[in-house]
Amino acid sequence: MRKNLLALAGILVLLGVAASLLLVTGGEPVDRAHELDQRLRCPVCKSVSIAESPSETATAMRQAVQDQVADGRDDDQILGFFRARYGDWVLLDPPARGRTLWVWLLPALGMLGGLLVLTGLFRRRREAPPLAEEDRARVEVALRKAREHGGSEEPA
Repeated sequence: MRKNLLALAGILVLLGVAASLLLVTGGEPVDRAHELDQRLRCPVCKSVSIAESPSETATAMRQAVQDQVADGRDDDQILGFFRARYGDWVLLDPPARGRTLWVWLLPALGMLGGLLVLTGLFRRRREAPPLAEEDRARVEVALRKAREHGGSEEPA
């Protein structure tokens, strides 16, 4: 029993050391070129990034990104290089300004509109129409009968 506890303690210590090393080192090294490739749209495929596209144009763009990273340019300079050639369209995550502002605003406006519609539906459900005196009297009689019979029978 004592050996099992010592083995378990040893395993826990080793797991703790491994976890702390992973946290300190940050896991895998960041590949800046690949991250930038994922942010740029392929001009040929149009719906995928240059990182995922097999086209020759995407291959040339990936090489240009790698060359610029190797030359020490920062992310904004590299993205600016491609924006100057292709426009904001080349960015898979377009900036929130000008015509692309609608790309960011429409989902939020849609959600707000949906919330307003749902709020209106729930509000309508809560507001029950008032009962007429005749209906109110029938409900009170039915409740009184149900209470007298101990609630075991359904009121007619």
